Amino acid sequence: MLKKIIVAVSFSLFMALFSVAKANTMLLQLEAKFKDKVPETALTILNDANIAAEALTAEERARYYFLYGQAYEKSRQLALAIESYDRGIEQVVSLAITDILIDSYLERSFAVYLQTNDPAAYCVDRRKALKYARQHDNQKLLAKTLTQNAYCYYTATTVNKGIALLDEAMAIVDKGEQLDVHRKAVIYNATGSLYRTAGLHQRAYESFNKAYETWKTVDDREDMFNMQHNMISSAIKSGDWDKAKTNIAAQFTLAEQSPEFKDFYFFAYLNAGRVALGTFDYPLAVSHLEQAVAFKDTTQERYFVTSSHLFLALAYMRTGEAEKAARMAAVFKLDKRFPANMSSMTLTADAILAFDDGDYLDAVNTLLKIIDEERENNKTIINNKVIDAALEHNAKLVEFENVLLANKLELKELSLKAATDKERISELKLSIYFLVAVVLLAAIIFLLHSRKVFKGRAQTDYLTGIANRGYTFVAGDRILEKAIKKQQLVSVIIFDIDNFKSINDHYGHHIGDLTIQATTKRIQRWLKEQDLLGRIGGEEFLIILPDTSGEEAAAISERIRKAVASQPFQFDGIKLELTISLGIAVLHEQATTLSELVIEADQALYKAKFSGKNKVYLAWQRA
Repeated sequence: MLKKIIVAVSFSLFMALFSVAKANTMLLQLEAKFKDKVPETALTILNDANIAAEALTAEERARYYFLYGQAYEKSRQLALAIESYDRGIEQVVSLAITDILIDSYLERSFAVYLQTNDPAAYCVDRRKALKYARQHDNQKLLAKTLTQNAYCYYTATTVNKGIALLDEAMAIVDKGEQLDVHRKAVIYNATGSLYRTAGLHQRAYESFNKAYETWKTVDDREDMFNMQHNMISSAIKSGDWDKAKTNIAAQFTLAEQSPEFKDFYFFAYLNAGRVALGTFDYPLAVSHLEQAVAFKDTTQERYFVTSSHLFLALAYMRTGEAEKAARMAAVFKLDKRFPANMSSMTLTADAILAFDDGDYLDAVNTLLKIIDEERENNKTIINNKVIDAALEHNAKLVEFENVLLANKLELKELSLKAATDKERISELKLSIYFLVAVVLLAAIIFLLHSRKVFKGRAQTDYLTGIANRGYTFVAGDRILEKAIKKQQLVSVIIFDIDNFKSINDHYGHHIGDLTIQATTKRIQRWLKEQDLLGRIGGEEFLIILPDTSGEEAAAISERIRKAVASQPFQFDGIKLELTISLGIAVLHEQATTLSELVIEADQALYKAKFSGKNKVYLAWQRA
């Protein structure tokens, strides 16, 4: 009996050890297969593996959850990615420090970055990772962690601390060892980010471009696309629009070539809209940014989705569409987790909303607050300590590149530019102050003046100065809605100029335009202030008469008809006798919308034309 028990226990122990060994082997195979897989393929491989997590050690489980986190992160299922990293960290956080613990913190921070773009949120995990990395015996991983932490010093006053971390990371790497492509590119990217913070946007652009070219050697299209995004931001900051447009074209090419990355088009259109705003092509900015908003569901990067609504609001303001601008600004404000360090964007939305509410003083004061914040920010950017730290790092970076990359990249001796850069600091400081002041003061003047001007343009016919077709129908619908609520009558009149085509054909379009203008002025004299007159076609007009019966409308129409026909018109020595034909319809139970009334009035106009022209015809009048 005892022998049977021993055999059974031994067999159970053997099977357990076999299961653990099998699970560990499968995990190693998964990690080997996982590299360079597209997100959907990676998830399929993981799901098909069907590894029993309980058969793994705590560290192996953490590695297993890490793979899931990577797959979800690449497919931008960020909540699931964070959840996977959480589960992995739980497995090993209470054990001795391991590589997977540090990597899990770093990758979770990246997923949070994609969600928020807020350093206050994603840098919490990076600081924890650095704390563990300094206690752990893995110099390569420490260098990686130092590089990731450099991004956390995102203000002009702390950028020198980020530069110090990058310098430490470069010093750690074994000079005799070839640096892998990814880490090399990350150092360039981090350097560009810090240069951008210091206000050295041209230097930032060069560093981002080096990162792009490095990732290009391994066809890493996601990181290539991200570097194009960073280059566009730096080009916008330095006003180099040609470079920005070149980078945008590259983004659209990558989007077309890489359909697996569904959010590429969102970012390409967003950046194209930003550049169109910067180059004052506001209709194009509206078009691109509306496309970006249409693609917003393809990305989970909430910061950029929220930002796209504000950029579209600015584009609408610049095209005079203040109501649309306010709607987009309101959508922007719905994101209560928008990064606090982007206060100028939040203030811009506040100014647009205040302007829409008619609180112009608050709008102006909000814009002045933006100016004040920009001035304070520029004071910290144009800081000799920060500039010196950036330039000193630049010299170290050149040395680092020469040793590690064996001159595989075309290196420029950027440190030689240090003296020139210092001489330009004062000039840069003055130019930034002046540019910010001029642009924002111009924006204030524009906001105060433009709403009335642009609203008028959006509602007014360019030739006659009366309501255009779009506004006539919008305002007419309001008049009808009000009349129906108050149980009042409304009459509509459609008229056009008889034989107008022959005037154009005989005398030319210039005389035709003068004819339309003069006819409009003569008719306006016979209308009350509450009446709406609009041009809805070439020589066709619509009059909406609130609180007016059919008989009253007929009398008004007769007066208008006689006013036009009674006295010839004189244009550039040309004498013309004009007549008009008119059709009338009145609000009734079978016609309660403006469209229905216009159809009836148009039919009456046709009958007036058919019966000889220069006549008034009512919709209910029989032929």
